[in-house]
Amino acid sequence: MDNRRLAVDPASYTPLLDLIANVESKDNYNAYFGNADNTSTNFTQMTIAQVQSWQAAHIAEGHASSAVGRYQIIDTTLRELVRQQGIDTNRKFDKLLQDQLAIALLERRGSEKLVNREITKEQFAANLAMEWAAFPKVIGPNPDTSYYDGDGLNSSLVSVEQVLKAIAPIKPQ
Repeated sequence: MDNRRLAVDPASYTPLLDLIANVESKDNYNAYFGNADNTSTNFTQMTIAQVQSWQAAHIAEGHASSAVGRYQIIDTTLRELVRQQGIDTNRKFDKLLQDQLAIALLERRGSEKLVNREITKEQFAANLAMEWAAFPKVIGPNPDTSYYDGDGLNSSLVSVEQVLKAIAPIKPQ
């Protein structure tokens, strides 16, 4: 019996990454929480260290969230991903890196378990809702609401059906 685990075909993430980007940042790699249309702060030209400094200053100024980039990655998540993946903080927070970080978050939330049939599409979608507040929690009471509903900042901006449709193309290599 072959016990080899399947890996996800990276190209199959595209519909899901696009859905996340559309609802979280209006597909803007330079967005930040509260300003999806941002054009004045160019995060894609900053190093990770510069982005982290910007995030810390932004919170210190009293802003509610440090979320930046196409996938609205908050300061604690960015710090954790950089540490876990051994990424040099002098590396640019460019489009390629933002996509790489988003894929790492998809993997952390169970994409490989999905293609190995260890979790259902619905469970994977529920896991994603814990990462991206604009996603509905999919399972449990009030499945159309955000996992963070009621925090005064976040609400679901996409339907359960849209999330499951974006997950459907995810397949093994």
